[in-house]
Amino acid sequence: MFQHSWYRAIRGEVSRLTLFAVPRNRSQPIEGVWEIHAGVPRAKRGRPRARDGVEDLHYNNPYAYNIERVWFDGRIVFATEQGEVDVDPRRVKVAQEYQVVYAVRLTKSGKLVGGREPQRVPGQLNIYDSVPGMRKYSPIWQFNYVIVPRDYVPNALRSERDCLGSGYPIKRSRIFEN
Repeated sequence: MFQHSWYRAIRGEVSRLTLFAVPRNRSQPIEGVWEIHAGVPRAKRGRPRARDGVEDLHYNNPYAYNIERVWFDGRIVFATEQGEVDVDPRRVKVAQEYQVVYAVRLTKSGKLVGGREPQRVPGQLNIYDSVPGMRKYSPIWQFNYVIVPRDYVPNALRSERDCLGSGYPIKRSRIFEN
């Protein structure tokens, strides 16, 4: 197999287009579960194994998304946040996100009073009730504020079950994010 690269400029940015020549006598699959290294596709072998409960995750974030860490059932998962959306939860399926705070003020309609953010617990990760693949999962998250005292230890709450069983007040908002 030989490789040839061209460079082209689009809107002032230079990108590289690499072509690969495959000998005529070799049949190549058109699609499949592949990984691509240095521009060369090859069959992906199984799922990465978890070591000590940690997935062997590699993600190069090609679109420069903001990535956040959140708790799900006592494990840290990674998520991207695309911003606030306005939905009717009676018509659109939503999942539940819990944010642990010292204080929050909501209007009667469930929005933040004066648009002021709640007083978050420093270092506490948000908590998801579901992940992709679960029946109750949705990419739209409804915020629930778990109000804790000042002596709360960050990340003591790590799951929806922890939040619901904690005895701390929980305020459901009408704030949704994708």
